[in-house]
Amino acid sequence: MRWATRSGAGLLMLGLAACGTLPRHAPAPASPAPPVPPPTTPTRPVASKPAPPVEPAAVTERSPWQRIREGLAMPGCDHGADAMRWAHRYAASPRRFEASWTQAMPLALWVLDEIERRDLPTEFVFLPYVESHYRPLPGRGDQPAGMWQLTATTARGQGLRVSADYDGRLDLAESTRASLDLIALYEEKFADWRLANMAFNAGEFRVRRLIEPLGGKRLSPDELARLALSRTTHEHLDKLMALACIASDPARFGVQLPEPAASDRLRSVALARPVDLRVAAHLAGIDVDTLKRLNAGHLRTRVAADAPPRLILPAPQAQRFEALSADLPDALWSDWRELRTRHATDVASLASAAGVDANLVGLANGLSADAPIADGARVLLPGREQAAPAPEAEHARTAVHVVKSGDTLGAIARRYRVKLAQLLRWNALTATTTLRPGDRIRVGPPSS
Repeated sequence: MRWATRSGAGLLMLGLAACGTLPRHAPAPASPAPPVPPPTTPTRPVASKPAPPVEPAAVTERSPWQRIREGLAMPGCDHGADAMRWAHRYAASPRRFEASWTQAMPLALWVLDEIERRDLPTEFVFLPYVESHYRPLPGRGDQPAGMWQLTATTARGQGLRVSADYDGRLDLAESTRASLDLIALYEEKFADWRLANMAFNAGEFRVRRLIEPLGGKRLSPDELARLALSRTTHEHLDKLMALACIASDPARFGVQLPEPAASDRLRSVALARPVDLRVAAHLAGIDVDTLKRLNAGHLRTRVAADAPPRLILPAPQAQRFEALSADLPDALWSDWRELRTRHATDVASLASAAGVDANLVGLANGLSADAPIADGARVLLPGREQAAPAPEAEHARTAVHVVKSGDTLGAIARRYRVKLAQLLRWNALTATTTLRPGDRIRVGPPSS
């Protein structure tokens, strides 16, 4: 999304894009129910006699791809030749396409849940993939940022905070809320989900100017393709339809769509106070980079004071975080500093030298109180760290490589003489990430 819009929260409509008077997901006509005679005896226990507890049966979660197929509401494969060309381009390398969805799965599940909760067409689960491949891309100034690629002006208009410590455009929950609010608002205005998608990319007023002279006429795919909007906007819709087409019939394209792992299901955990993100990762039992990728809106090493008081964690680790964080004193939730050891030592010795309890130091570092620590290891100890430069200054000094056709992550790392692992960490990527021409890749650390 590469434009600015006025503030406004959209009310969800119950109309299908094809016709504002039809239900979005029209149910099959129901036959009149035959009259039911009044029961002579109760068929279930009365309220005063609750049934004995029953051991819950194991429930297998439905495939997200089946859920998506059941919620599709747009033409998909029938949108036109350009959409089909994009479908074949996406599926040209099935393994890379599948790997990109494996990486995106935790965030995509979150978005799918929210789309279903709002009863929106499930095609919009593909919108962050079109925008960013579900990567929380940083921005600068009013340039688009986050997996939904919102500008700062649009984000603030939707109630998101964008500050030196926190960027709501990079926050999974907040950016998803704001983006789906906009999509619902545009469908309310244009009575067509296709136009809602175009407005998300090109801007409400640009689309409105073209549509108003048509008097509410329903546009065919050919008429839609002739609207005087940019090629980028038309391709934006073509890509959305292409991905929906692949999801509706993956075998047609030789693609095997990945199913989620248990750790892909995310959960929001309420925080009583801001917490150091590194400590939070150790308490949850996940690596710091994973926690920061799931909570990318926080631009410092701790949860920002002006951000929503929560963390998003893999569901299996959320309970562990809640249990262990209860043992952390209030005063030690956010003030930690990182140091590198100059010789081999252990947690107890470091804690003793710092005058703090060894159990707390071990807890914050994900170690036992008597665990050994290697020479050169990075360790967290209580205390404030020196403030890092503001993100705007960081971005201004960070070199960026714009991906061209044929570029690979390994080649980019060699060109800029950095390690591939560093490149992946700076950009929240994995070695299997699919690069597209025009992608912007950091080639230096944010604080360099």
